[in-house]
Amino acid sequence: GWTQHTVGVQNIRAMAIIQDLLSNMGIAGGGINALRGESNVQGSTDQGLLFHILPGYLPTPRAQWATLDDYNKTTPSTKDPRSVNWWRNRPKYVVSFLKSMYGEKATKENQFGYAWLPKLDPTQDASWLNLFDEMYKGTFTGFFAWGMNPACSSAHAGKVRQALAKLDWMVNVNVFDNETGSFWKGPGMDPKKIKTEVFQLPCAAFLEKEGSISNSGRWMQWRYKAANPPGVAKPDGDIMCELFNKVRALYEKDKGAFPEPILNLKWDYETNGHFDIHKVAKEINGYDLSSGKLMPNFVGLKDDGTTSCGNWLYSASYTEAGNMAARRKKTDPTGLGLYPEWSWCWPLNRRIIYNRASVDLEGNPRDPKRPLLKWDAAEKKWIGDVPDNAVPPMGTTGAYPFIMKPDGVASIFGPGLNDGPFPEHYEPLECPIEKNLMSSQRINPVIKIFEGGPDTFLTCDPRYPFVCSTYRVTEHWQTGVLTRWLPWLIEAEPQVFCEMSLELAKLRGIKNGERVLVETSRGKLEAVAIVTSRLKPFNVAGQTIHQIGMPWHFGWLQPRDGGESANLLTPTIGDPNTMIPESKAFMANVTKLRKQQPAAPAKKTTKS
Repeated sequence: GWTQHTVGVQNIRAMAIIQDLLSNMGIAGGGINALRGESNVQGSTDQGLLFHILPGYLPTPRAQWATLDDYNKTTPSTKDPRSVNWWRNRPKYVVSFLKSMYGEKATKENQFGYAWLPKLDPTQDASWLNLFDEMYKGTFTGFFAWGMNPACSSAHAGKVRQALAKLDWMVNVNVFDNETGSFWKGPGMDPKKIKTEVFQLPCAAFLEKEGSISNSGRWMQWRYKAANPPGVAKPDGDIMCELFNKVRALYEKDKGAFPEPILNLKWDYETNGHFDIHKVAKEINGYDLSSGKLMPNFVGLKDDGTTSCGNWLYSASYTEAGNMAARRKKTDPTGLGLYPEWSWCWPLNRRIIYNRASVDLEGNPRDPKRPLLKWDAAEKKWIGDVPDNAVPPMGTTGAYPFIMKPDGVASIFGPGLNDGPFPEHYEPLECPIEKNLMSSQRINPVIKIFEGGPDTFLTCDPRYPFVCSTYRVTEHWQTGVLTRWLPWLIEAEPQVFCEMSLELAKLRGIKNGERVLVETSRGKLEAVAIVTSRLKPFNVAGQTIHQIGMPWHFGWLQPRDGGESANLLTPTIGDPNTMIPESKAFMANVTKLRKQQPAAPAKKTTKS
């Protein structure tokens, strides 16, 4: 709920400033309990899921950084001798990453294959909303939907479905069929007019494959396979191996326009003809190429091509001592819930980052009742958690605790983003009031407005008088691809609903359990009314503001009477830094359906 706003980053920045002012950074039990949308959000970003970062939060190369030397000139620097500025080591991590990618083909003479990495345009933003906007415009014609369901999960899902129809081909990799893979036969679609060729690749569910997840506490936990996938379904790694081997064979035969990145890629992650997740985990940890042994940690990584590492943050996760993420010891010496031998935590198994901020200048814990870290002056070592850079206490001349920041200190003033540097209140793109009570600027002035085609937005429009928020329920997960096919979960939460207050229900003449129509300027869907005292009207500037809420777990494909996606209603608008969609605040209308019977299931057709 914090991030899905056009001021999402400002919300997070405000909370971070509060934590700084409370001296909670590095304190056990301090900080913020950030609840993520799924169990591996942290792990996916650690490993470079987002367009602008490589694994380990290394910046993705851009066109203006044509050479490795150009890239390394962007390395953060400082003139303060007390600042550790750990990012000064970035050139070592980049070269080790390139050696992991291209192996023996990466040499000092060819800048370790840096030219083979894809480059973003100088100011390109390839995040989610922009990606589907470009798809809608026909900028690219092929798409892999891997473990996702954008036809239901994306803001302005109706626009996304239209965009999918403009592709030449799409590969849909998932456990079950979904609204994305079958978009061409969904509501409002004419299969005869859609050119997109869809390839459905069934894959294994999480319990049918081995591997790791990394939670919001950065704990990398190994999961074992409980059962084999059914039928022809395969783990993601096997699918990727098979596809890559076939693509490489085509490049070996026909070369293509730029074959080097494919032909030179190091790809030795199979055992007996099958994908081996342990080989990938070891590659991520990294090797001392001089000895052939696994790296003990990232401290020994070099920029001369003698070390490889797929992700420097995860170096020390799979060493000569074994798979650290698979550990399951329950000892907890500090009594604070750190459990240092249960799984593994990046970096270096440090359970609390910036933990040297939890002690005073002499190394004594600021919270003596819950000491996370303490300096033993006699032994000249830290006791407790793995210290964030094992230097002596800061004193008046020692190293600052915030080692990843070039200045070494926490920041109240936060430059470097598209808005700020202090949090400012702005209204959502669509809102029920004409003026921002806190500022003369109504909406965030640096958001990107998507205009034209199916993109519309209306504010203070009497046709859409109510604030709408989308959210989750316990019984379903994401767009419901993994849960809507399970009869016991559908029995518990069978269809999309619209939650409203007692006051709004009375105003609209709606009773609990009746069917309603929810509309925005972008789309509409039917839902079951849930009238509850959980929601209350707001009083904003002397004006009564009503709110409604809807879960976004449903879609037309399954179950037949479950209803459509709430994201048919949401606008194409996002935070100016992350482009996370503003799905928590937009304007809608809700009316009672005159005929109170279940909506007819979507007509299913077979594509010719």
